[in-house]
Amino acid sequence: MARLRWASGIAIVAVTAAGCGMGDDGGGGSGAEKEGGHLVYTEQFGPASAWAVETNDAHSLTRAGCLETLVEYGSGGELEPMLATEWGQVEPTTWEFTLREGVTFQDGTPMDAEAVAGALTHVLTVPIPARAFNADVISGVVATDESTVQITTPSPDPLVPLRVANPNAGILAPKAYQGEQIDIIGTCTGPFTVTEEVPRESLTLEANGDYWGGDVTLDSAEVRFIVDGATRATQLQTGEAHIAKSLPVANLVTLEGDDNLVISDLELSRTTVMLLNNSRPPFDDPLVRRAIQTAVDAQAIVDGVYEGSGQPAVGAFGPSTAWAPEGAEPTRVDLDEARSLLDQAGVDPESLSIELMAYNDRPEFADVAAVIQDQLGQLGIDVKIRAGEYASLEPDALSGDFDAFLLSRGYLVDVADPGGYLRSDWVCEGGYNIAHYCDPETDRMIQDASAIEDSEERSAAYAGIAEKLQSEAASVFLLHEHGVYGTRAGVANFEPHPQEYYVLTADLSLG
Repeated sequence: MARLRWASGIAIVAVTAAGCGMGDDGGGGSGAEKEGGHLVYTEQFGPASAWAVETNDAHSLTRAGCLETLVEYGSGGELEPMLATEWGQVEPTTWEFTLREGVTFQDGTPMDAEAVAGALTHVLTVPIPARAFNADVISGVVATDESTVQITTPSPDPLVPLRVANPNAGILAPKAYQGEQIDIIGTCTGPFTVTEEVPRESLTLEANGDYWGGDVTLDSAEVRFIVDGATRATQLQTGEAHIAKSLPVANLVTLEGDDNLVISDLELSRTTVMLLNNSRPPFDDPLVRRAIQTAVDAQAIVDGVYEGSGQPAVGAFGPSTAWAPEGAEPTRVDLDEARSLLDQAGVDPESLSIELMAYNDRPEFADVAAVIQDQLGQLGIDVKIRAGEYASLEPDALSGDFDAFLLSRGYLVDVADPGGYLRSDWVCEGGYNIAHYCDPETDRMIQDASAIEDSEERSAAYAGIAEKLQSEAASVFLLHEHGVYGTRAGVANFEPHPQEYYVLTADLSLG
């Protein structure tokens, strides 16, 4: 078995008023001779929202090679042309995008400015909008001529190109929005078109013969949604699947010694965190939160549960990023200090009984919860574990009816800049503020940082916010995750993407 270690590829994307994507000749295909073949790709989570573009379903449809965006977020963190060839800030609150000429949706209708404006306006008007692209950050989208779209914002926003690179800002044909749910058959622009769906189980796709980017190497593909990691690993090893996403670390030992496989270990912009409910006792007291933070041994979790695939968290952001405080290190475990902090808070640890919610969609979480249960038990704190699917636990998490909640959270998944994550998760009225953390000073810091145009200055501001969240133990950041992809040795032109945006591409091939 070959093992590859991929760096995260996270780069600081400089987005300024003068920044723009340069046009190309529309020949994005590899130019290689068409090889054909049928490829099977498996991933963990199936569509849960009938392909609503404002949800995580959009990410699945993007990885399937169907849904595309105006701007592509490259593997090195650079912005590249996709459905738009140029973009720039023409006014402090207005960005202009020039569309690629000659692109048609898979149903044959033209991808013109009216269609693009309609698609993006749809995302703005849904009841529960996307965290990256919503009416709080986008005032409107209009077509100014057949090939130009303008996006306006309530205040100057240097992150607009990053917002439209997110799959939640993907562009579908007008037909997609006419029914009770999104129609993905023939309404994409990508290299693959959906021909059949088995709800929550699979997608069958064929090559788009009219793809604007050039020839598509494969003839067809299938995406299988398989929650069980062991099953994904087995299908990869037997050859039933060619690419498998999110292989559990516990299953890698079964893949050892297989010369037909390539395992890619990718540093992700993703942190596992134990969110503490700041809105009710005992976690409304920062002393109690700090005590819990000091008692949890993240290194033991990385070593024992993840078998070294990951690293103890230094805060919200990985230590190799520009957004981590300089010299940041994991919290030092000190049970005596934890007892002292609880004593200062006037809390008897023997009196504490905490319910820790852990969703089993992430198989490692059962073991993570058990380790935390044991570690806090050494203080005399009683931890009860509540397990279930994420969908069954999320309502209580969002409403604040919980004590602690394990969450795997991508801090660039909403916008490829930490500002989107910070505004969503750590401001008082944030749309995904599960920790119910609320501090007016932090709100101000996040708002100010997100408006900074200079990328290095913005990164330094984010680092200051990360340091504040860590020092206050706003929650317990546990580990920075790695993603494990497996591929059959004959798969060519596949590189794991740091934001896990793309898998089925035009030049993906089978040897």
